[in-house]
Amino acid sequence: MRFSLHFRAGLKRQISELAGEMAAWETAPRIDESEAEKIKRSIKFFAHTAERRDLVVGGVDGSGDYPALSYGDSFIYVTVAHGTRYTADPTHGLRELPAPEAEIVEFSWLPEDPAKRHRAIDAAFERMVGQSIIDVIAESDYRALKDAGTKRGHTIEALARELIRPHAADAGNLAIQLRSTGELAAGLKLIRASDPPKYVLYDGTFSLPFVTRANLSLFHEHLKRLCCVDARKKGIAFMALSKSHGLPGVESLESLVAEASSGAHGIHPEHWYLRIPTQRRDGWSLALIESRSVPPPATVSYLVRFHRNVPVMRLDVDERYWEQFISGETAEATIRNEAKLFEDLDYASHDQRAFGYPYPIKAGHDRASLTEAERTVLRKMIVDAAVEAGMNRKQFKSASVATGHG
Repeated sequence: MRFSLHFRAGLKRQISELAGEMAAWETAPRIDESEAEKIKRSIKFFAHTAERRDLVVGGVDGSGDYPALSYGDSFIYVTVAHGTRYTADPTHGLRELPAPEAEIVEFSWLPEDPAKRHRAIDAAFERMVGQSIIDVIAESDYRALKDAGTKRGHTIEALARELIRPHAADAGNLAIQLRSTGELAAGLKLIRASDPPKYVLYDGTFSLPFVTRANLSLFHEHLKRLCCVDARKKGIAFMALSKSHGLPGVESLESLVAEASSGAHGIHPEHWYLRIPTQRRDGWSLALIESRSVPPPATVSYLVRFHRNVPVMRLDVDERYWEQFISGETAEATIRNEAKLFEDLDYASHDQRAFGYPYPIKAGHDRASLTEAERTVLRKMIVDAAVEAGMNRKQFKSASVATGHG
C-alpha cells in the first residue's frame, strides 16, 4: 500500500477523529449503581473442570468457496460443513468419535434465470439437510414464532414460496445462506444420530433476523429452530456459542465480576457466567443490551468466560429446553443445573489447541476450512468434469484468479 504525503496527513486526521468517536462511545456511562448491584447478585461462578465421565460433546462449523467458478451468467458454489463428536476419556481427555453422517460437501450450480435459480437453491438446501423444504418448515417451530412476532398466521406453502433466494451473483448473501444451512444440517445429523452427543454446539447465535417480518424468511432460520425442536425431544442441548457477544461496555461488567468474586474462597473470576435478564422472566434488563434483540425469540442467552485469556462469549440456549432441563423448582436448583452445564463445557475447553473454547467446534472448523490448494483442486475437478460433459473450458472463470487476487 503506497500513500502520498498529502494522503498520509489526511489518513492520520481520519484515524484520530475515529479514535475520538470510539473513546467517547466507550466511556459513556451504561450501568448505574442500582443495576450494578443486580448484576453482581446475578453473576455466578463455576468450577474449573478437569475430569468428566460419560460425557459426549459435538460441534459443527462450516466454510466453502463462494463462488468457486462462474460460467456465463451462472455460478458454482461449494459448501463444506463438518460435525464432530468427542467423548470424555479419563486417561487422555477428549477423545474423538467418528461422525461420518455429519460430513457435508455440496456443489451448487446456480443460474441467473429466476425459475431455474429458485429450483437450484432449493435443491441445494434439500440435499444438505436430507429432507424437503416443506418438511423442514412443517416440523420447525419457526412458523409459530413468526406468527407470534407478526401477529398474523402463515401457511407452510406461503413460507416456502416467500423464502429469500438471492441472485446467483450475490455471493455475500448466498455464502451466508449456504454456509449456515450446511452447518445446521451437520448439527441436525448429529442430533438425529443413533448415538447422539449430550451437547451439540453451533458456532453462531440463535438470532432470527426475519421473524418479525410479515412474509420473508431465510431457510436457515427454519432449520435452526428445527434443530432445537429435534434436540429437546431427545434431551440434547443444542446451543449456539458466539465468540463475539456484540455488546458495548463489557469492561464495566468484568469489573463487577471481580467485585462479585472478591472475598469468596476458592473463586477465580475467570470461570463465570451471567444469564442475560429479561423483563418477562426477571423483571429487569441490562442497559448494555439497549435496543439489541438479545436474547433472540425463544432463547435464553448467557455471557460466559472459560479462561482469563479468552474473551467473554455469548451462549444461546433454546428456551423450551432451558425450561425443561435447566430451570429448577427453586433458584438454587437452577444455579446448580447451570453450573453443571458450564462445567461440562469447561471440560471440553481444555484442549491445548483451543484452550478456553470448546474444542469440538474448533475441530469442526479445522475440518471444514478449505486451504487455497484445496480450493484450486476442487475448481479443477469441477472444470474437468464439465469439459468431459461437453462444456467449454474457456468459459469457466475464477474471479479471484483473473484479477490477480488468487
